[in-house]
Amino acid sequence: MKNNKKIGNSANNRKASSLNKGQYYMYGKHGVLAALKNENRTVRSVYCLEKQARELKNELHGTHVEIVQNNFITEKIGKDQAHQGIIALVSSIFKNNIEELTFTPGKDRIVILDQLSDPQNIGAIIRSAAAFGINKLILPSDNAPEESASIAKAACGCLELMQIAKVTNIKNSIDKLKKMGFWIAGLDGQGKENMNDVMEIEKLAIIIGSEGKGMRRLTSETCDFLVKIPISEQVESLNASNAASIIFYLLR
Repeated sequence: MKNNKKIGNSANNRKASSLNKGQYYMYGKHGVLAALKNENRTVRSVYCLEKQARELKNELHGTHVEIVQNNFITEKIGKDQAHQGIIALVSSIFKNNIEELTFTPGKDRIVILDQLSDPQNIGAIIRSAAAFGINKLILPSDNAPEESASIAKAACGCLELMQIAKVTNIKNSIDKLKKMGFWIAGLDGQGKENMNDVMEIEKLAIIIGSEGKGMRRLTSETCDFLVKIPISEQVESLNASNAASIIFYLLR
């Protein structure tokens, strides 16, 4: 099975006292099983409680799994994580620039997150994007978390369906996208356009800022459209991941 080629010596990994840069322990059934299916993901070791190993024997067939006690897992990821009896030591699949992303001719969508720092929000947005057929996302390197177990858990396996680039300069990346034929639409509570104005655009990048601060000024100035989701006047704003889900559904 192809997974065996990507799983290293688990005994050596177990003895390691620290992780290399870009490595982390992913936890939870959906995330780990999805990671094992991802040809672009290096899974270095898999650890599982005996009960879960029996329950997942079909899904884990052909994968070397080390049976461990619960305290081994909690030592790796902490006591309060819902690990479902399985963890894996993995290497990050985040890319370093948009040139590493694969773009498609014709209709194409990409998401840009600006000033979002909460891993749960980012993971939820990744899950929603994948659910509605969007598979590319850009994060800034200076104000967003590295790939982590929290992001993977919130994405519920959908992290493996995404191409994600963490870039040093959002504006430069947007300029590159424009040269590739993309139009840029920023989600803004004060925006003048609505989704009907951008839904039929063939190549579209959607920028989502944080719930409180929104997009940075320089990012906002690069937008071709500032799009507003009409909501009740009694509600100030939507959570970023909720707003993203609405946008992605409309763009499906």
